[in-house]
Amino acid sequence: MQTAIRLLLLCAALTLSLPALAEAFEVEGLTAREVEGAYLMEASIRYRFSDEALEALESGVPLTLEVHIQLRREGAWIWEADLVDARLRYRILYQALHGLYQVTDLASGTQQYFATREAAFTALGRVRDVQLIRVEKLQRGETYRLSLRSSLDIEALPLPLRPLAYLSPAWNLSSEWSLWRLQP
Repeated sequence: MQTAIRLLLLCAALTLSLPALAEAFEVEGLTAREVEGAYLMEASIRYRFSDEALEALESGVPLTLEVHIQLRREGAWIWEADLVDARLRYRILYQALHGLYQVTDLASGTQQYFATREAAFTALGRVRDVQLIRVEKLQRGETYRLSLRSSLDIEALPLPLRPLAYLSPAWNLSSEWSLWRLQP
């Protein structure tokens, strides 16, 4: 009986914390264009973090964001390989000593500094000129589906914070998949 009551209370607590899920990420725009024989992708992502994630950021905990990109033939069988399956990773860190937010592209190591959290989030959300694929690798007349989603990488959090992040909906931050159709 005690176990049933605890389970019921846990379910109620999780249900009450569902509004935290509304503070998620949203892909506001996704496009691809041909430039000099290659397709380049651009995306705009709006980052809305939960209070718990913002508190951790302000306390000096770096947050790592992952942008997952896939390109595959429209109507492809499940066993057909993706033409592109890439993950872009970015980290945001608040440096309290300087009062600045540091945004790092983890692939290139490029760092940018911002005076406000909103400016840093805006910069994180601008994904520009990502080379997807050479034009000659696509068949003319075929339609391809470009998919993108963004999420908070819980595995990149400091080890003591991960169990809480896995159990709390406030840390389960991601966008829905956004789609763009490409036809060479």
